[in-house]
Amino acid sequence: MATLFPDQPGRRGRRNRGFAKRARKFADRALALPGFAMLMLGGGAAIVLATIMGAFGTVEMPLGERLGFWSVLIGWNVVKWLAWFAWTIRTPQDWSRAAAIGAVVVNLPLPLEIPATLWLFGIASDIDPARTWIEAGAISATLFAVLFFARPRHAAPRALADDGILFRAGVRDLTDVQAVTAEDHYCRLHLAGGARPLVLARFADTLAELAGIDGERVHRGAWVAAAAVDGAVREGRAWRLVTAGGARLPVSASYLATVRARGWLKIKPKVGVA
Repeated sequence: MATLFPDQPGRRGRRNRGFAKRARKFADRALALPGFAMLMLGGGAAIVLATIMGAFGTVEMPLGERLGFWSVLIGWNVVKWLAWFAWTIRTPQDWSRAAAIGAVVVNLPLPLEIPATLWLFGIASDIDPARTWIEAGAISATLFAVLFFARPRHAAPRALADDGILFRAGVRDLTDVQAVTAEDHYCRLHLAGGARPLVLARFADTLAELAGIDGERVHRGAWVAAAAVDGAVREGRAWRLVTAGGARLPVSASYLATVRARGWLKIKPKVGVA
């Protein structure tokens, strides 16, 4: 077999490396989700609460087994929700739809997962699927409410000081700033009206004045407002984000995972590129 297929191990190795790379990218996207911390904290709180209360008839289980049961079951479902959100969410507007659909899709296997988890602890059970789905639906409704209030929002711009960099450049409304690019000791402002003034300022100081605006640094010398992203284009092996004003911003490898997690690389630009 080795002589018939001498390159087979190499092909397997490339496939394995490709799978590992995709898995890492998917994990990076999950970790970058704005709701990641909330899901982890909520899952931990749910484990503690369900263990103390003996939820859904588990009060008769010894405390150790009860803690183990809920840790495995809830922990596994937190992983499922994270994977589901990482797969379905690309923009902040996707959260509500993903949570509503996930309440059905993610909960479907529960009538199988609960007996399997009990089996791990040597407990036989007879699960009523209908009741399980109803209870799971109630839990999902609670999760939906938590995600609704924890979902990312566009922050309101903060007022500029009279001697601020952007104020001196003529900017009065921070939401007019679509992007900022560094040019030596200057910063190029890409404004909604099409103006692109060049101001003498440090890039870091300019970004500090935009801290209240939802946006991302996509390169060591480029920042873009989330509301201004029109899509992305590929130039060879590199990516560039296109703003609503037509500006093209380079995306460096250091910030690629963040940009990918925002879902911007999957958007096809609608406007022409300047």
